[in-house]
Amino acid sequence: MFVRNAWYVAAQSEEITHALTQRWIIGEPLVVYRTRAGEVVALDDRCPHRRASLSKGSLVGDDVQCGYHGITFDCSGACVHVPGQERIPPAMRTRKYPVIERWNWIWVWMGDAEADESLLPAFQYNDSPGWKAVGGVLQVNANYQLLSDNLLDLTHETYVHGKTIGNSAIVETPMEYEVKGNEVHIKRIIHDAPPPPLFKRVRNFEGNIDRWQVIRFQVPAHISIDARGYPAGSDDMARALRWFSMNSITPIDERRSMYYWTITRCFDLENEELSQLIYDKILATFLEDVEVIEAQQVLIETDRRGLIDTSVRADSGSISARRIIQRLSEAEAAADAGVTA
Repeated sequence: MFVRNAWYVAAQSEEITHALTQRWIIGEPLVVYRTRAGEVVALDDRCPHRRASLSKGSLVGDDVQCGYHGITFDCSGACVHVPGQERIPPAMRTRKYPVIERWNWIWVWMGDAEADESLLPAFQYNDSPGWKAVGGVLQVNANYQLLSDNLLDLTHETYVHGKTIGNSAIVETPMEYEVKGNEVHIKRIIHDAPPPPLFKRVRNFEGNIDRWQVIRFQVPAHISIDARGYPAGSDDMARALRWFSMNSITPIDERRSMYYWTITRCFDLENEELSQLIYDKILATFLEDVEVIEAQQVLIETDRRGLIDTSVRADSGSISARRIIQRLSEAEAAADAGVTA
């Protein structure tokens, strides 16, 4: 169940150079590269001649030459050369996908509708002045919505992440949620509770804290988490922890996903030791999630009973997000059927 008229992360900016790179997004193969001028190009990776993989070919200047028969395409996807003949068949072209490079990530619009830049998620803190980001990317052998579910219900932190960001105060504090158009907003405020281990280590909290979790889901699988910790009863930012966990999940196909993440903070920006500590501990935290979710994927696929509704209150945000995706994907399918008819 994919939404096509949406932006997906294809790569971290640093990953794409003047070389051909294959990416799979919602079951479609893309070849991605930079021109010599630095522009990012994303084309359908299927050569229209015999469906060979263009990413296994080579760059001739800024043009892509298929490694099977040497047919060559420019940055627009138009064929510019067929070896052994002058005439270029009209159908000999490959699709070009709209691309935006922003916030240190490369975004690709996968739909047939005109690309809508306003639908990019609000991830500006990835490279805003006054903020310091660390992050990476993980391949997860699971459906992308299982990752969204995980990020929209943080009660699991109590049980999965007790060594870093979790403690019992999370699961004991109910969350509030609201659906705003195609977004889901979730908030949990924990008063006067012990700080989790990583918070205590990062900000040297000596006593209890007030802790905030403010989550925003944007289509199709972009989740930002505004995480805050203040000394209990205080709003003193000089002694507080505040960072954004930025998460964008790109489905490779129905059961594999690429998980792009950053933690971007607004305190102690020049402290490289702290940056490394946060990176190491958050990566370890996310790997704990991956272990749970990949096992969950296998057990879902092998459960002959199918899915049974056993939802609890903490699932409200993830259920709302799934309903949005279902509504949008069904609307796209209906529109495609109407065009076909």
